[in-house]
Amino acid sequence: MNIAIYCGSSFGNNPIYEEGTKKLAKQLAEKNFNIVYGGSIQGLMGTISNESLKHGNKVYGVITYDLVDKEIENKNITQIYKVNTINERKEKMEELADAFIALPGGYGTLEEMTEVLSSTQIGYHKKPCAFYNLNGYYDKFIDFLKNCVKEGFISSTYVDMLIISDDIEDLVEQISNYKAPKNKWEK
Repeated sequence: MNIAIYCGSSFGNNPIYEEGTKKLAKQLAEKNFNIVYGGSIQGLMGTISNESLKHGNKVYGVITYDLVDKEIENKNITQIYKVNTINERKEKMEELADAFIALPGGYGTLEEMTEVLSSTQIGYHKKPCAFYNLNGYYDKFIDFLKNCVKEGFISSTYVDMLIISDDIEDLVEQISNYKAPKNKWEK
């Protein structure tokens, strides 16, 4: 199984994020879950890729040509895909992945994850989407999504389908046993 990891190209202000990323990499390697990620050596992106390699896992990176030097491409990974645009990067990662996990990150992480969530809702894929909720990082985002349900903009089905945990074993188990909901227009 290939797991797309969306995460920051920085480490954040709390060491728990890097520590948790290292633990996740080890656990995914033990389950023989390969990594698909943004191809960088910076921040949590570098941590997830290098730790995964250290534990004997395969790591596939997808990076745009113009980010090769800015984000500093990880040249040690199993395979790198270089693409022209961020949209192509997201498409390639979605194509290569069987599941998605968001670790702490910023705009890019949120944008990538919400795009795959939208794709699930409209039926473009039926892959599990998980939030590794280290240090309660995604609590307010999940509250926002629940407010979207309350206000009638998202069906509760598409919030209930989310895998949200700060426990790696629980996260991996839920991904392994995931049952996708019907898409928005399926009867």
